[in-house]
Amino acid sequence: MNKIEEKKFIKLFGISYDEIGEFLVISPFFNPKLFASFLKNSQYFRGMLFHGLTGVFKDQKVTFIYTGMGQSLVADCILAQDQKRVKAIIFLGAIGAVRDLKIADNVIIEKAFFDTTYYNKLGIAFGEGLKKEFFPAKKLVDSSLMLAKEKNIFLKKASTLSIHTFIDQGAEVADELYRAGVQSVDLECALFYAAANLKKINAIALCFVSDNLLTRPFWGEFSLSEKLKIKNQMAELVKFSLELCPKLSFK
Repeated sequence: MNKIEEKKFIKLFGISYDEIGEFLVISPFFNPKLFASFLKNSQYFRGMLFHGLTGVFKDQKVTFIYTGMGQSLVADCILAQDQKRVKAIIFLGAIGAVRDLKIADNVIIEKAFFDTTYYNKLGIAFGEGLKKEFFPAKKLVDSSLMLAKEKNIFLKKASTLSIHTFIDQGAEVADELYRAGVQSVDLECALFYAAANLKKINAIALCFVSDNLLTRPFWGEFSLSEKLKIKNQMAELVKFSLELCPKLSFK
């Protein structure tokens, strides 16, 4: 990393590159405070775009980074990293179910699609419909599922279509996605995997189901029990992600 790249990194992250852990957990909305009780010698940081904390979990240096929501922020966070230093990155996110998933399910994303229809509506030609698929390495999925089984954590495999908009979501779009066989939607997973693949860094995406596009959209009312279950599932993903980090460090 040259001096200009170092300055960019410090400006964006509020921390020097040497202080970043070998394992990263990133999220568009999980609060850094959720990780504080698990990390020893933790240090908070805040930059122009990203903030979080870095510390030690079971003798492993781990950094949590809050990226903010959206594909470009998540991708920039990954693209700023150096594969010679970072061994693995775990993404914690949320998906909206379309079929075969229930609210508050925890899932591992084994396939993510990139959606171009939003840009097409704006008159920007990127092709038609559902585009390129992005996959994590099968051994990363298998290692994650094996650890989940050891920890008695129920983790489903799922696929997701990474879309670009909340505003376009509605009954008509939900029906169209259902007919197309889409299992869930999110905002970031496809570009997360794409950026990690480009940087040649082991990466896996773990998500909880936050809503259902057909029966319980994100703008609907949720019961207290549903909110509590989602909160508990998020807490489970936090601890599990930290336990999972060293399991993903193989080449």
